[in-house]
Amino acid sequence: MVPLREKICAGNATIGICSVDLSPSYPKETFPMSFLAGYAESIITPSLERPVYLAGFGRNRRATSVHDDLYVRALALQIEKVAVVLAAVDLIGLPRHVAQAIERMVQRTAPEAQLVLAATHTHHGPDTLGLWGPNEWTRGVDEGYLDWLEQTIAETAVKALRTVQPAQMRTASTQVTGVAHNARDPTILDEELSCLQFVAGGGLGPLATLLVYPCHPEVLWDDNPHITSDYLHRMRFVVEQATGAPCLGMVGALGGMMTPAMPGNTFEDAARMGAIWGGSALAALTEAPLQTVEQMEYRRHLFTLPLVNPLFQMAMRVGLLTGPLNEDGSLTTEASLLGLGGVAIFFMPGEVSPKLGLQYKAMLRRVGARHAVLGGWPTMS
Repeated sequence: MVPLREKICAGNATIGICSVDLSPSYPKETFPMSFLAGYAESIITPSLERPVYLAGFGRNRRATSVHDDLYVRALALQIEKVAVVLAAVDLIGLPRHVAQAIERMVQRTAPEAQLVLAATHTHHGPDTLGLWGPNEWTRGVDEGYLDWLEQTIAETAVKALRTVQPAQMRTASTQVTGVAHNARDPTILDEELSCLQFVAGGGLGPLATLLVYPCHPEVLWDDNPHITSDYLHRMRFVVEQATGAPCLGMVGALGGMMTPAMPGNTFEDAARMGAIWGGSALAALTEAPLQTVEQMEYRRHLFTLPLVNPLFQMAMRVGLLTGPLNEDGSLTTEASLLGLGGVAIFFMPGEVSPKLGLQYKAMLRRVGARHAVLGGWPTMS
């Protein structure tokens, strides 16, 4: 057995992740166990009957139309009493206290389930954090929409749990060059596309495909008034058309920052970028053998960070950002690790820099992960 017992430095925080075994550790009498996977999705596009302030660039950017719908896409994974739902939401992000409220809703129906709620970080969806309203003193969040959103995400996660069936898994990674670049430090670049495909037991066909790539969904730029998931829309479409099964997209270590390298900022450029990633994923998965998942483990670790950013401090004081702080003014957040056989997916809050992302993945490989994935923008931040 290869235990993951490392300390990972993230800025001023040291995250200790204790004894996460990436090799099977179940008793002989219960081994192998049946690995189950299920999927559900819901549209979460806001109505334009009320003002929708688009998040990600400047303030007071109001949506005028919908280019493509936004989704919550939920993938439920389960072995016996270990159940995890990976929910990708086409949003800029969500506060940790909101994500916790959604998980509690899920646990009313499925007490054993744990929720990983990861934002795709599109820069062309509604403000769900509060920073992109009509002016610097007014939140851009529609509280009615947010209430509905929480309920919809929770219901979708429960639906995914109710659809689980015996499954196997394919995993692959491939380097996709020339579509993204590091705008701040071109010498540090992560171009790995991580691919996980879950297949109905007996090789009956794909159930869902999960793709993770470290790049901001911002091919469209700050003058775009149309709601869109950016390049993820075409990436998912390409995979879904080829496999006949849904596709989830998540982002990796995109901070610092990894941004598109397309020649323009049009929907055609976004479609081209998404098609490149979708095609690359299909090619990589074609060569990947089916695996029987005999072990799944999920761990979380809470840690505190000082809130030192003066703009965030001001946003908290005037009520743009919401959520509890600790008595000393610090905030509590968390990292988590999902082990699926020899695959390790490390979820870090916020915009992890590609330098740290590369270090985390290298560390996971050193302790025994055959395939290491870094997921950024889980909304427990």
